[in-house]
Amino acid sequence: MKQRTNLRGLALAGAAAAAAAMTLLGGGLGATAASAATVSPQVIGGEQAPSTPWEVQLVFQQGGTGTYGCTGEQLNASWVLTAEHCVDGTTAMNVYHSNSTTNRGAATAADRLYSAPSGDIALVHLSTPKTLSSYAQLDLAYTTKSSGTGTILGYGNRANSVPTTGLYQATVNLTGSSTDAYGGRAQHVTGVTGASNHGDSGGALVVNGKVVGVCSTGDVADPGANTHAGSNYAVLTQSASWIRSTAGV
Repeated sequence: MKQRTNLRGLALAGAAAAAAAMTLLGGGLGATAASAATVSPQVIGGEQAPSTPWEVQLVFQQGGTGTYGCTGEQLNASWVLTAEHCVDGTTAMNVYHSNSTTNRGAATAADRLYSAPSGDIALVHLSTPKTLSSYAQLDLAYTTKSSGTGTILGYGNRANSVPTTGLYQATVNLTGSSTDAYGGRAQHVTGVTGASNHGDSGGALVVNGKVVGVCSTGDVADPGANTHAGSNYAVLTQSASWIRSTAGV
């Protein structure tokens, strides 16, 4: 297991559109918007999410020149929650506040990235505060469950690796405890109406109206068009005090 510091404050420079070499359920942004719009079906399955100002797009670099992305949850005007593997090795990052991937709007540059002491969890600090109409509500006392349902949200690929055109959501079953990409505590889920895919990393698992975890890994490298695929969401509880003290929530 890789060694991490409790508070990794990587300073970032520049406000140019960023990119990264993705792992796990992060995803490349190489396909064109036109191809995404013409392939059917276009999270895998699920449905287009209603307007969700706090579910943001992260576009970044982790070396090289390719453009890649993850999903994040804005907690207040200055802080965004995501997965650690989306910031580990990242050299530049932009945050976009549109729920459309074909019309992202203006970018807000990140200037600092912080890794949580436990789990595949990270916080992104915005160089300029961005006030939204609503912010993600967190459940920092959540315990993993083997029954019930939740909702996942993300900007990841649709079925068969087709890039998404916007934010999608799906209902999932809560199917017990597991581990995330960094050996931390995770909630395992299996798809009911849809499943996570590459690019959903850092995306929210919502239970009873609050975010309880962020997307870390999938059970298989390529879920194809399987709407019942399984994945693992890093549980926020394991780094609750760090999230509170760092982001002020």
